[in-house]
Amino acid sequence: MFSQLHLKHPAVTVDNQVVEPSAQQLHLYKVLVSQKPNLDYIKFTWNKMTATEFEKHWRENHLTKKMDFIHMIQMLYYVKDPGATVTFYQSLLDRNGKLLIILVSDESGWGKLWRTFRTQLCNTEISQCVTTGDIKAYLDSKTTSYQSYKLPSQMDITECFTEGDQRGEMLLDFLTEVLDFSATAPPELKRGVLDLLMTPDCSKEAAAMDTVKPAGYEGRYVQGFQFYLKHSEEHKAILGYVDKVLPGEFTRIGEGKSKMDVLGVGSGGGEMDAHILSILQSKLPATALTADIVEPSIHLTDNFKALVEKTPSLQKIPFSWHTVTCGEYEKQVKDKREIKRFDFIHMIQMLYYVDDYPGTIKFFHNLLKENSKLLIVHEAAGSGWDTLWKTYRKELCTKSISDYLSAGDIKVHLERLELQYDEHLIPNTLDITDCFTTGDEMGELLLDFMTEQDHFHQSLTPDLRASILDLLRNRCSTEKEGRILFDCSMSCLLVYS
Repeated sequence: MFSQLHLKHPAVTVDNQVVEPSAQQLHLYKVLVSQKPNLDYIKFTWNKMTATEFEKHWRENHLTKKMDFIHMIQMLYYVKDPGATVTFYQSLLDRNGKLLIILVSDESGWGKLWRTFRTQLCNTEISQCVTTGDIKAYLDSKTTSYQSYKLPSQMDITECFTEGDQRGEMLLDFLTEVLDFSATAPPELKRGVLDLLMTPDCSKEAAAMDTVKPAGYEGRYVQGFQFYLKHSEEHKAILGYVDKVLPGEFTRIGEGKSKMDVLGVGSGGGEMDAHILSILQSKLPATALTADIVEPSIHLTDNFKALVEKTPSLQKIPFSWHTVTCGEYEKQVKDKREIKRFDFIHMIQMLYYVDDYPGTIKFFHNLLKENSKLLIVHEAAGSGWDTLWKTYRKELCTKSISDYLSAGDIKVHLERLELQYDEHLIPNTLDITDCFTTGDEMGELLLDFMTEQDHFHQSLTPDLRASILDLLRNRCSTEKEGRILFDCSMSCLLVYS
């Protein structure tokens, strides 16, 4: 958090008030600070007290200092009155300040467990079993504006269902906040809790408890994705096609229209959207534009919003942000009585993450107005991606990508749907030489991204790793001047309405 703050505002000094009742945790924090010389621009004030004690101290001393940013991460469970606590800390904010609250989701396994067994499990002397739903309801009652985001997380609770397993019993104690739950809980309560934890409402395959519903890629995957974009120059390659083909298309699509509505699906950080919208503005300067953005990654959506904030031409366009998967967006649209339709829809490198290819294509195609276009950019048939993922489909298609289709497969679906399209091939390569140097940090990050593994070298067996590396070198790539160049060519499919 501090590194991001310093990156954005390098000349700013920071006064950081730390409120933490645990002496041990405060000690660990101080040790961490002492080991980080890059934090020397921060003045730390250590308050060994609870949030409630800090509030009392503040009021008794009539303190008036205001804060620019306050974060309360996973701590509102441990106050008597979460709503009142939120109100107090909100009152400490300076103008334009923000309060960040992170809690378990009311839709999560935690939320469902606590909601079902609140009276039996929630010892209000220790914890309020409060969820984001409770806090949102409180903020709504106070007409306080806020933004809500979902963060993905799971916890393996398999051992909880093995009688006598020490780790499982410790986990159950933690989940239920009941000391020695297996031995002290009434049989009916124990059975009810375990039955609920086993249900799809709380867990997947009775093995991992959802703490919140995933809303897209975050963390290391985003790092790998951004590294890939930079070094493959994928956006530059796509922009070459966009600059060549779309100006003429936009002139035809916009003829006689006073307004054009654009939908970006899987827009990422917005670089492609910004360029596409700038072409529209230059070709149709008198035409009003709107932009709807569907992107599940909170991190990438924030990047897009930051791009809009520093681009004057984009600030003239009203944006609607949908931080959901395209499947969730489809459900939201179908639940509405009025359906917004679009003059141009683009789906750039995102169809890998849907389960129903033809259904998704058909849905978004149906959102087109008359005389409009749907642009699909996808990895080309016969590319390195196509070869890698189809050769190791069984081993790699185990996470968000449940199956792999290339642009060749997408064309088959378009033809079955009897949709007319034009195809344009975009040749492109990526230097993956570092992937073959053991211990190379960037090479490992790239391998993680290309195979969708958390850690390629730790996650896969030695034989499988060796086979994949051999395939990448000899069947997916060409060698030029000692560098190994992976074929990451793409196809652009421009579908008629």
